Amino acid sequence: MIGKLKFLLKYTHQYRWWYTGGLLFLALTVWVSVTIPEFIQKSIDLIALGQLGNESDFQKNVLIIVGLALALIIVRTLSRILIFIPARLIERKLKGEMFQKLSSFGKDYYDENSTGTIISRINNDINGVRMITGFGILQIGNILLSLSLTPYKMWQLSPTLTLYCVIPMVVVFVIVRIGMAVMVKNTRLRMNTLQQLSGKTISFLSGNSVIKSYNIYQWAEDEVQKENLSLFHETMRITWIRSFIMPLLSNLGQILKIVVLFAGGLYVINGQFTIGELTGYIAYAALLSQPIMGLGWVLTIFQQGFVGISSIQTIMDREGADDKRQAIDQNEKEKLFEQGIEVKNLNFTYHNGDKPVLSDISFSINPGQVVGITGQVGSGKTTLINCLNGYLRPDSGMVYFGKQDAHKLTSEDIRSAVRTVSQEVFLFSDSIENNITFGSKKATQVNPFEEVVYQSAFADELSRFTKKEKTLVGEKGIMLSGGQKQRISLARALYTPCDLLILDDVFSAVDTDTERFLIQQIFENHSAKSLLIISNRISVLEKTDYTLVLEEGRLAAKGTHEELIKQSDFYREILTLQQEN
Repeated sequence: MIGKLKFLLKYTHQYRWWYTGGLLFLALTVWVSVTIPEFIQKSIDLIALGQLGNESDFQKNVLIIVGLALALIIVRTLSRILIFIPARLIERKLKGEMFQKLSSFGKDYYDENSTGTIISRINNDINGVRMITGFGILQIGNILLSLSLTPYKMWQLSPTLTLYCVIPMVVVFVIVRIGMAVMVKNTRLRMNTLQQLSGKTISFLSGNSVIKSYNIYQWAEDEVQKENLSLFHETMRITWIRSFIMPLLSNLGQILKIVVLFAGGLYVINGQFTIGELTGYIAYAALLSQPIMGLGWVLTIFQQGFVGISSIQTIMDREGADDKRQAIDQNEKEKLFEQGIEVKNLNFTYHNGDKPVLSDISFSINPGQVVGITGQVGSGKTTLINCLNGYLRPDSGMVYFGKQDAHKLTSEDIRSAVRTVSQEVFLFSDSIENNITFGSKKATQVNPFEEVVYQSAFADELSRFTKKEKTLVGEKGIMLSGGQKQRISLARALYTPCDLLILDDVFSAVDTDTERFLIQQIFENHSAKSLLIISNRISVLEKTDYTLVLEEGRLAAKGTHEELIKQSDFYREILTLQQEN
């Protein structure tokens, strides 16, 4: 609990002057609210007297009531503006920090958490924080102020009658408190179920083509329905409790009015109360019931919000991949690839693996070199390049940029020198132009858009689109073929010059003629200082300065095209197969 309150204080303190102003206007709101019944009391008593000459006093009291009512509208509106706006600002700030934090995590986090779970945390859990810092703080201030001023006014009129009103309030509060404890337990279960449903829904929507191709619609619907029903049952348990608690709170005002009318009516009959005092007391009882009703909402908001904070804290308290690394200055960053990259006895095991994926690999890439990597499926090619581009982090002393140990460099520093075109192409649901120029805003130099489109063999196809580069590609590039997506991804990498350009099997989805054109453009016109190309195409590998052959995570051979023909059985096999075809 203390940790959650500190979490809230961290953000609310940044907007303390907003909240201070809001609470001041809230205090004025409560003061005006408890002042109005005084003039109602006086007006009723003047009516009850029915004496000539009291008209001016009556009119004066009515005008004061109207003026106070107008003032109440103004101060109540201002109190809400000054409290709700910082709640929205906190929501915006927290979402930004959450995204930044999520961006700092490595592969291990995303292996353990589905996209749906993460999205659920960002949306639902942060909404809970907004409700606490907005409506929750407003209601707490309203409850504290109302329960101090209103009972004081009631006590001044009749201490005994005030004690009568306290009894049903205590009984209702105890019942509500027990109900809220049960709600917390079910709220946690509901949030977990909602995260599972979100994850499964996004997974099935992303894999919609697979579901269609295997004709397993019913299975997918049943799986979603299973989670949906589970969410429904958890929600209904909460609804059953709320359907008992909320009416009890809502009718508390009516209960208090009955108590006041019965006991206060006897006071009037006995001459201990005037009609005006009884009317004023009923108004105070109505004012007293409102914060008690608000207390039920506050308990609900805080209970649900605290569950959300626990979920948020699991992300915010988690250490990012670069949290303990110090960024190098701009001058060092510009010279990072000056002496190339050296890999020394590289070993790597995934966080959830039980055996090394890479073992004892050593080589170097000097500025100006073109290096190839080849090997069977699962031989560790993609893992190797991910150890170079900072996506995976091997132990210290294995990868060096010049004299800089890559283990001590931040991911941003590494990727300022290394750019990767992955075999798993990802396009944003945006225009072709924005997909190609993505990430170039911070770049000091970019290549002409038309030039990189031509070099990536996409110029002819782009000209056939009605909207040209403004054409929307759809969700994850669904409007394009695999080869088109791959070439747009390549154009994105070529658009901003870099020191080392890594191409991970970028020719796999293109035809022979396109492949030949791409090879020529990449080798002759690339703007990178060095190239690292993963491919099993001999037409590519024969043009490299040297090629690494991986087998089961080990460096089986290393050399030029002619040397590998003599050294590597795998290299000779793929050469023979491709010559036959």
